[in-house]
Amino acid sequence: MSLLDLRRRLKSVNSTQKITRAMEMVSASKMKKAQDAALAGRPYADELARLIEGLVARSKSNLEHPYFLRRENPKKILFLLFTGDRGLCGAFNSNIIRYLNTKQLGEAQEKAILCVGRKGLQFFKHVGASVVAEFEGLSDKPEFVKTAPITRLVVRGFLDGEFDEVRLVYNHFVNTMQQRIVERTLLPFTPPPAVENSKVGAAQIEYVFEPSGAAVFERLLPRFLETIVYQALLESNASEQSARMVAMKSASENAGELIDTLTLEMNKARQASITTEILEIVGGADALAEG
Repeated sequence: MSLLDLRRRLKSVNSTQKITRAMEMVSASKMKKAQDAALAGRPYADELARLIEGLVARSKSNLEHPYFLRRENPKKILFLLFTGDRGLCGAFNSNIIRYLNTKQLGEAQEKAILCVGRKGLQFFKHVGASVVAEFEGLSDKPEFVKTAPITRLVVRGFLDGEFDEVRLVYNHFVNTMQQRIVERTLLPFTPPPAVENSKVGAAQIEYVFEPSGAAVFERLLPRFLETIVYQALLESNASEQSARMVAMKSASENAGELIDTLTLEMNKARQASITTEILEIVGGADALAEG
């Protein structure tokens, strides 16, 4: 590579590093807000879950509510997929898309996908998957009111028999360096094994539902489902911003290493050029002296 090419390459890498550093700082700011929102939402979602699970476990009779309806031999599953709207966040989008695409190919049931995020939508439309709805721009500023239409859509589809199951697929925020893909059944509603298998003794509280258990769950369960979907969006957003910050930090560090390497090569090339010019001058002077 010539000295001129090295200078051009060094200038290009320097410009790229400035961009990645700026994106790293912006992502770090967004990451802090997203992490705080995700962590702040967990206690409410967990407490609401425990409340409903306790009511289900301690009800005097089995609650015959449509949300609990488990259909035999479910044929059509709706996956509610959360991805980002933008890239430059490492393997955040590709990992969860690959996970769901593997399930698409690996299971026999009929499937549909509701995409929250542009990246998932672009991929599954490209491969010809059944995408029933799409929502974009929610991760920029997650708000509870914006996720309510998503919940109403999937609940209506489940109650109308369009889908036998509804599952959430999203990245759960663990820490800045780690996100974990989670698949969770949203509908039909199923208490976790710890509650399902618990024995309700005579000493435990028995709830009396007024006017009825179905009426109570008619108001409580939709709110709970909306909370689950909103919390999944918060977890996904925190994971995305963390992944982007880490990716931009890594890109800046790699650019710095490349700048050091190019600077060393450019100095060597400049020194070689100077040495060549000196030798040519000395050789010319010797030739003139001999002449």
